[in-house]
Amino acid sequence: MAGMERQLPGFWREDRHLSSFLALLVLMTIFVPMVGESRPGRIAIDLTFAILLLSGAIATVQKRMLIVLIIALTIVEFTADLIAEFNPSFSPRGWDTALKVFCMSILVVMTLKQTFLLPGPVSLHRVMGGVAAYLLIAVTCAFGYKLLLELIPNAIHFQPPLVAGVATGEPGRLIYFSFETLTTVAFGDAYPVHRVARSLAMAEALIGQLYPAILIATLVGMALQARFDAALEKTDFKKPS
Repeated sequence: MAGMERQLPGFWREDRHLSSFLALLVLMTIFVPMVGESRPGRIAIDLTFAILLLSGAIATVQKRMLIVLIIALTIVEFTADLIAEFNPSFSPRGWDTALKVFCMSILVVMTLKQTFLLPGPVSLHRVMGGVAAYLLIAVTCAFGYKLLLELIPNAIHFQPPLVAGVATGEPGRLIYFSFETLTTVAFGDAYPVHRVARSLAMAEALIGQLYPAILIATLVGMALQARFDAALEKTDFKKPS
């Protein structure tokens, strides 16, 4: 048993890393929409997101160079957000959001790889990885919408009208809209208007429908295969030599 544990990928052994990453994802998805658009609120969101990227890199990425890349990009985008916060004349022009989307996309791919492709038992860790990937997709799409709104400000319509002084691209609103789309809840208080926003929303809704079915089918298939292999090994062991 000890030998088997040593052979399993680090993703399955480092429970504290995966648990912390999943907890931060839940924090982003549930509590960020509650945070107002004050300066302390924006800084808190940026800091939480930076910590999320660092935690995700440690929990899911195997290659050291890729981890270093994500850490470097996280530092760059967080620094740009702070400078823009205290120096309004500095405008990142969307490249800081593009860095967020790029880093999140890497984490999505790595988490999906760990969940679906790597060998190992169907354990709590694999299920947690599947849940983390689902939340990651929603958060990544939220910042994708944010990038789109920085390029096309009226691409998504929010109803009722925004309070004066509140930016349309507020992360809390976009995370809420992203989860509405991913889960196909669609309360009707926000909807895409621009054709690019509509295409992104349809793609996210399709992923939201297919992903749970694929995840459940894959986990059940892995569990049945593991049970079959164990039974076959037991039968071979009992055969007389």
